[in-house]
Amino acid sequence: MPCCKNINRWLWLGLLLSFTTWLAFAGGNHAHIRSAELVLRDEVWTLDADIDIQFGRALEEALSKGVALTFLYEFQIVKPLKYWFDDEVVTERRAVTLNYHALTKQYLLNYPQQQKVFDSLSEARRELGLIHDWRLVPHATLEKNQPYQAALKMHLDTSKLPKALQLDALGESDWELVTPTFSWWVKETLR
Repeated sequence: MPCCKNINRWLWLGLLLSFTTWLAFAGGNHAHIRSAELVLRDEVWTLDADIDIQFGRALEEALSKGVALTFLYEFQIVKPLKYWFDDEVVTERRAVTLNYHALTKQYLLNYPQQQKVFDSLSEARRELGLIHDWRLVPHATLEKNQPYQAALKMHLDTSKLPKALQLDALGESDWELVTPTFSWWVKETLR
């Protein structure tokens, strides 16, 4: 019987540790790219992607107090070369800013050419994680039957925060929101 008591203690301890780990993970920032692909539309290669983004308490509080959060999307296509450095074909960056407007109680997403308005943070976050029809390069830029390596990454641009918050953000995980680089091979038999 003493052996069963020890097993019960270890099980409870394991459950407690897993629950506290889950709480720590659930309370922080989280972002990962679910999918990304290049699509040919109107003779232009475009990017479609789906990113899961979750904000921690620090980002939500800053947003509710009027701090604008700028997110930077970075995309690159390289042509691998066997005996030399890879050839950089495309490198594009796009900044999107998320604001909370206290007077109207709405969230604003500011893209380079447009603005979208949302009633809830979850809706704005979901839209922030969707990339559709990001026009990149003309069809002829990518050679037929040539493999290319594509990569996408997204992160919170802390350099756009107010100066006082930039100091707080240095080395603080509460202010760190970055996806791992999502890369894939583009082996398109081009028309």
